[in-house]
Amino acid sequence: MTRRLMLTVVAMVAVFTLQGLAHEGHDHKVLGTVTMAAPDHVMLKDKDDKDDKDVTVYITRDTKVLRDKKPAKIDDIRNGIRVVITARTVKENGVDKMVARQIELGAAQSAR
Repeated sequence: MTRRLMLTVVAMVAVFTLQGLAHEGHDHKVLGTVTMAAPDHVMLKDKDDKDDKDVTVYITRDTKVLRDKKPAKIDDIRNGIRVVITARTVKENGVDKMVARQIELGAAQSAR
């Protein structure tokens, strides 16, 4: 009986450890309209954010920028353009920040 209980506890610890590792550093999709673009980061209004806050996503030299599935330049990112960003959350100096892996450019938002 004690051996079975011990094996159950070890198995549960292993499962919870593996679940924790599986979620660390996974990709996030952020959809929205660019409110500010800089060479090292982009701020956008997340279409799903009910708090009406801008989301900041950092750009690295490894970030791929695409328009119509073809390579584009970081300079092509401008205010008002719709984007889909695939980003990964990383911890830097104890702070979580989103780093873009890929930015897909869409059309500029039409004035209503």
